[in-house]
Amino acid sequence: HIEDKKLVTDSLSEDGIEIISLSEDQISHFAGNMLEVASTLDNTPRIIMSISAHQALNDSQIESLSKYGKIISIPLDVIEACGGGSARCMMAEIHLPDTK
Repeated sequence: HIEDKKLVTDSLSEDGIEIISLSEDQISHFAGNMLEVASTLDNTPRIIMSISAHQALNDSQIESLSKYGKIISIPLDVIEACGGGSARCMMAEIHLPDTK
């Protein structure tokens, strides 16, 4: 599986996609459970995550994410403890065709 991971990461990197690696501890704090959403207020995307996820990230990861949108972290302790999910699991993704 290591070869498969390298193949995928190499392909993403070649396409100019930044990879932000997460540790097992960060994943257990729901750092992989975030969602980028469009804003109706301005053209700046929002990156929605729990406070637990935000606190698990290091400064470099936060800086990287901030390049792609404004980070919004919200308290989801009860949802994470009882529901087994976090921010991304609570939000619906609607992908409409471009009308332009």
